[in-house]
Amino acid sequence: MKRMLGMILAVCVALGCAACGNGGAKKPYASVEEFVNSPDVQEQLQEASEQYQADGLTITAAAQGDKLVFTYTVSTQVDAATTIPALEMEFDAQASSFNTVIDQMREQIDVENPSIVLRYVNADGSEILSREFTGSTESEGS
Repeated sequence: MKRMLGMILAVCVALGCAACGNGGAKKPYASVEEFVNSPDVQEQLQEASEQYQADGLTITAAAQGDKLVFTYTVSTQVDAATTIPALEMEFDAQASSFNTVIDQMREQIDVENPSIVLRYVNADGSEILSREFTGSTESEGS
């Protein structure tokens, strides 16, 4: 499970830095959707997806308003009850890193309050856990 969260962090940082170097100029992306659909971000997603597909993890990213939603689907059903505490612990441990990425998103995307949502989905399609990171304090997960 820690490996999956380490991968999430790597993807988020890569995506958050994909368009770095703005230098105070006009923000290069008008929306989270434009950002996530940009060639740089799509390339990073493709690379991450290929890297972790062998580990049984499918990654998708989509914009939902001002949210960048990463969905991680495991290919083999896991016991959610035993997985949730480990995920929650890792989410808490990595919160400052995700918040840093959101701060970078604010510099690149012309939206006031972007956030990152991480969703873990079991092989049967049921959600294991999700958490939203807002850049200052995180929201409650489900």
